Amino acid sequence: MPTVRFERENKTVQVEEGESLRYVALDHDVPIYCHIYKLGNCHGNGLCGSDRVQITPSTAVNPRTVAERIHLRKKPDLRLACQVQVHADCTITTQCGRKR
Repeated sequence: MPTVRFERENKTVQVEEGESLRYVALDHDVPIYCHIYKLGNCHGNGLCGSDRVQITPSTAVNPRTVAERIHLRKKPDLRLACQVQVHADCTITTQCGRKR
């Protein structure tokens, strides 16, 4: 089972391989939606682009999806949590509280 470490929140959790990072974060009270997006987001459909995270190493998760290539075209170091499937141990840095 892969281990996911949420750096800013100082939380480490074990997940099933292939599990959605969005659900892992929400299930463990890790804030991935900031400001107004806490109330209004696309619920994991990759449409709003608001659940941005940085993942190290990038090889621990699936390749970028079309939604990520559209929303994050100028931010190659970020991913959308709703589009990420965890396949190996990784460290996640959430973007809440950080200027974009």
